[in-house]
Amino acid sequence: MILFTINSYSQTIKEIDSDATKFCEYIKSTENIKNDSIRINEFYQTQFDPFLSNFEVEKVDKIARQLFYRLQRNCLDFSLLLDRLYPPKENVIRITEKPKTKLTDKEIKEFWNRKTFKYFENNGNETIVQLNINQWIDVFTDSTYSKLRYKVINNYEFELEFIESNNESRANYNVVGDKFVYGIIEKKDSYYLMSSKIDSQNHYEIFKLYFD
Repeated sequence: MILFTINSYSQTIKEIDSDATKFCEYIKSTENIKNDSIRINEFYQTQFDPFLSNFEVEKVDKIARQLFYRLQRNCLDFSLLLDRLYPPKENVIRITEKPKTKLTDKEIKEFWNRKTFKYFENNGNETIVQLNINQWIDVFTDSTYSKLRYKVINNYEFELEFIESNNESRANYNVVGDKFVYGIIEKKDSYYLMSSKIDSQNHYEIFKLYFD
């Protein structure tokens, strides 16, 4: 049985992450359920919804959003489950070994000289990236944004540190100070093949960062 500590007044991000960890343990324990729809329905009916019922009505939506997105961030099993149920428009590749760059020095220099990129969300929406001095800014299709502090690690890696966002998913997925390490792997005709790693995870996600 998984036990949760209930605070009916507020939930700090530390408490949210702690509860998400317990939800993750439950999800891992249901690997024997082969039907993903049944598996996620049981999770909501026996774990997620009963947990939320302990909170005041006006706080439930906020806590539910935070838990849903932090669970995706911190629980690979939950992310894999969602990917199978709602396949992303672009295939998500996850690897455990750190990828090495295949770029030449010239290609790496070209990357650092660019100021605008774009990538696609799981639902196919296009997100624009603007690079300013020490800042990486995501601009979404609904005109919301995310700001991250951007620091070069070496000639093909950089670190992003979350600052703020008024976008629902990013504002709940991240908290101030969350960090990601990005690597530039390879240049194609219209995009760079990139890797990203969340500081709390031990795997890398491979994605495409497009340029004009």
